[in-house]
Amino acid sequence: MLTRRRLRSGLSLIELLVVVTLLGVFATAALMRFGRDTFGDTGARSEARLLSLAMLHAQRAAIRTGDPHGVVMQGPAAAATSWSVIGRRQDGSRVTVEGPHPVAERVRVSATASEIWFDFEGVGSQPFAAQLRGPNRSFAVQVEPLTRMIRTQEGSP
Repeated sequence: MLTRRRLRSGLSLIELLVVVTLLGVFATAALMRFGRDTFGDTGARSEARLLSLAMLHAQRAAIRTGDPHGVVMQGPAAAATSWSVIGRRQDGSRVTVEGPHPVAERVRVSATASEIWFDFEGVGSQPFAAQLRGPNRSFAVQVEPLTRMIRTQEGSP
């Protein structure tokens, strides 16, 4: 007696419907858990992260090269429009290392100073704080004076 087994390949329509339904339930649960503001207001968070990474880049470049490096804000400090990572050579000339990085349209950036410089030890030249405000969220990037600490934290809107 010969028995033939039927090989099954692919998904049946019912299995496909179950998978799509489960994905919809998980997506709805994620939206309810985090809310529209979390998904819709990533601009301020992204800009704060980029600014803090630019400061970290300047700090490490100053340590690596021995030349002062900093982040320079373009535009008025109360409403910066972009920033750049700048290196300062021994002769006093400035070299753009990275940037300018334009600020996203829906984000407002205000800083306590128009520039922050790091020395060969990675120490910030002055206290520096930047507020990045989106439609629903606000973030602060701070450089503590006389330390190597660059801090980013969420603030009140």
